[in-house]
Amino acid sequence: MWKLVSPDRKLALSVFQDEEKGLYYSLASDGRDVLGRSRLGMATSLGDLRTGYSFIRSEESAISERYSLPVSKKSVYVNEANELALHFEVERLAVSVCFRLFDDGLAFRYAIGGDSGEVTVERAAEGAQTFRIYGEYTDFDFPKTYDDLWLQDWVNTYEGTYNRCGWEKAGRRDYGMPALLHSAEDSRWAMITEAGILNTGGSYCSSHLQTEPDGRMKIAFAPEQLEPMKAELPLATPWRIVTVCDTLDQLVNSTLNYNLNPPCDWEDTSWIKPARSIWSWWAFENGAQLYSEQKRYVDFAAAMGFEAITVDAGWDDSWVKDLCDYGRARGVDVWLWSDMQAIDTLEKAQEKIPRWAAWGVVGLKVDFFMNDSQHTMWQYNMIADLMTAHKLMINFHGSTKPAGEGRTYPNIMTAEGILGLEHYKWSGLPHAVHNCTVPFTRNVVGPMDYTVTGFSNLNRNTTQGHQLALSVVYDSGVQHFADSIYAYEAWKGTEFMRRLPARFDEVKVLSGFPGDHAVLMRRADQEWFVGGIVTSARSLTLSLDFLPEGEYEVEIYRDGKNGDVLKKEVRRLTSRDSVSVQSLDSGGFALYISDGQHALKSGVQGGYMDADAKTYSSLDAVLRGSADRVACENAAGGSAVRLGGDGGLAFEGIVAEREGRHTLRLFDLSAAPSSLRVSVNGGEPQVARLESSGGDEVVRTSDVVVTLRQGENTIVLGRSGDGEPAPGIDQIRVIGWAPYEDTYYPAETGLLAGGAGLSHVDGAAGLRKAVGIGRGGSITFGSVMADVDGEHILTLDYYSGENRPLLIAVNDEPPIRSVLFNTGGWGPARWDISGIKEVKIRLKKGANRIKLYHDEELAPEIGRIGLRLEKSSGGRR
Repeated sequence: MWKLVSPDRKLALSVFQDEEKGLYYSLASDGRDVLGRSRLGMATSLGDLRTGYSFIRSEESAISERYSLPVSKKSVYVNEANELALHFEVERLAVSVCFRLFDDGLAFRYAIGGDSGEVTVERAAEGAQTFRIYGEYTDFDFPKTYDDLWLQDWVNTYEGTYNRCGWEKAGRRDYGMPALLHSAEDSRWAMITEAGILNTGGSYCSSHLQTEPDGRMKIAFAPEQLEPMKAELPLATPWRIVTVCDTLDQLVNSTLNYNLNPPCDWEDTSWIKPARSIWSWWAFENGAQLYSEQKRYVDFAAAMGFEAITVDAGWDDSWVKDLCDYGRARGVDVWLWSDMQAIDTLEKAQEKIPRWAAWGVVGLKVDFFMNDSQHTMWQYNMIADLMTAHKLMINFHGSTKPAGEGRTYPNIMTAEGILGLEHYKWSGLPHAVHNCTVPFTRNVVGPMDYTVTGFSNLNRNTTQGHQLALSVVYDSGVQHFADSIYAYEAWKGTEFMRRLPARFDEVKVLSGFPGDHAVLMRRADQEWFVGGIVTSARSLTLSLDFLPEGEYEVEIYRDGKNGDVLKKEVRRLTSRDSVSVQSLDSGGFALYISDGQHALKSGVQGGYMDADAKTYSSLDAVLRGSADRVACENAAGGSAVRLGGDGGLAFEGIVAEREGRHTLRLFDLSAAPSSLRVSVNGGEPQVARLESSGGDEVVRTSDVVVTLRQGENTIVLGRSGDGEPAPGIDQIRVIGWAPYEDTYYPAETGLLAGGAGLSHVDGAAGLRKAVGIGRGGSITFGSVMADVDGEHILTLDYYSGENRPLLIAVNDEPPIRSVLFNTGGWGPARWDISGIKEVKIRLKKGANRIKLYHDEELAPEIGRIGLRLEKSSGGRR
């Protein structure tokens, strides 16, 4: 028998053999079993490494180091362990098992040589030999006291809930890692996971767990691994980890899987920049198809002091470089989405990744891996290597769980592998129980791109306070805020988001239990952030004893009278004080604590966030007809005007410095889509369509272009459309510029050829589209007029039930290839829903010819095209 103790001597490992010379291990904490008799071994084509281990020698050593990472849950990671390496011979094969015992857990892995006797892994490398790996015998035998489990049903995206159960209910099934176990009797927590997979050149697949009702878990290979793994000697397997902690705070602070990965050896990591990123996809799925929309996101990020935007699926090659330049000039970085299928071979990746990097993109969100096979692990490794070579940061999506590779690749900023906020788009998840579980399961093993803080969706099942708190409770090197800039501009919680740093120095669990509640504090220098989420209504009292001596300003954001209302208050408190916060069902709260001298983060004001805009409150406007003023805690002035019946709201004395087009920004409230009449100076009203704000007391912004005269103006807003909900108005903002106008060319004005024809849109008599484009079919607009030579934005109004390519030929230039994304969303394919794609093209002054076609594939159906002048000034007129 061999023994090993942890540095603090609390954990004790025993390794022993049975009569068949099979290898087993057990683990105890303070003399109480954490693991009973658990098996070791592997099945390979070189031999069945289950029994017959002949001992050669043992080696003991100690590890003690401190290190820091650009992306981390705390400023310093501690790696202290005692190591025991046991060397054996099995069927003339050199086999070693290396154990490391930390204060908070055990890790072990196998190393296989290639010859007999005392041949080491290093010597075996002289003559590489290939072999097959059939499986592992590794298992984990828990005592009956560990009968409280949180397990995720196996799914290849790791996007599932962690369900609480006992061993009998767990049964014989497959579960993802990490798995969390609790012994109430021993007051201990245990977690099973693995480390060191994505950075080993595809030497092993990712693994999961299989349970037995008697309290046993065993390692199982990826279901996608349809044949035995191919391996070369020498081989070191991934590390198997059993984390053991007395408290959830210790568990959340654990860095075992990072400690078990090799350190980064790069000299320069200055280009790795944690960020808060805003992102249009969640609220507007095809928003990344619009260059103009992404520029608005850059403008908003710059004004609010956020570090980045992420441009998701649908971007166009013709304008990404320009967007990166636009962002860089305003201090905003641009991340870019790609499906992994576009770069899943070395040849594809070498062609695309350098080009994207040359555009000025700082990072890639690589999506749709959804596979844990050995080959897919090689693809992760290959993509990470090539991205690193071009100084690109990494966000893996549709991905496996993290295994600590962020130590080797500190540019791995975050990863999905989590049931996150995007699931609201097609289901009723996530719910508060899930949200209160993942801080103690998935987020323990690495940063997660849950995409936090979305509240404008009508199927939201948590409060605004809960959603705001997620931005602190969850750790991510790039924290994506899910909702739109139109929701955030008017929201109280945006002020808290602006205060958040991109990186923290410390994390501490103040209170919590998986699936019930989670209250975490994160510190950045001398600023403290607390996020609390709950499943059921309650009051939580938090001691501020984590603060140094002195008096502090505490900003408290909490649930208001309902889940759509967020309240803010400010107190002066000390470390000897406590704070009691009341939360609603599925509610939450956030605290910002400082000396009160830190200014709100901000940056360049301009473009969409014009610094010279003038704001007019509905409190100063004149009510007409049946318009009614109602209390609204979310509104800037504490009330809003509801435009019911024939009600109207007149804003008088609107001053314009010049005559011409201006942008009118409405701060409106409407639980469902509605319409608004906008009349300027008694002229013919225009109808503005308002999207749902997410609730009758939730404020969002909507822009309308109006023409004002120089001097004073009157703007009257009224309800439009019988049977529609009456919108509310909080305030308006008048901006002294507006986007350039589009000149439109409907499909009827184009020349159809090759079998293309005109069709009505869903039987609508007045709306037609060109169909049959592609596979030889085309539409040509022969007299597209431009006032000047230069860059223009081509807008394509189209219909498509699936993603389809399109070739765009301008005059005699080579065609531009673009992909237009599905306009029907996540439901059945629809061909009557329109979408817009923007492509940057160059036109000559006068008449131009634009041909839309595809020789080999079916293309989208085209309703019309539009042309808009593009200028670096941002398009003011």
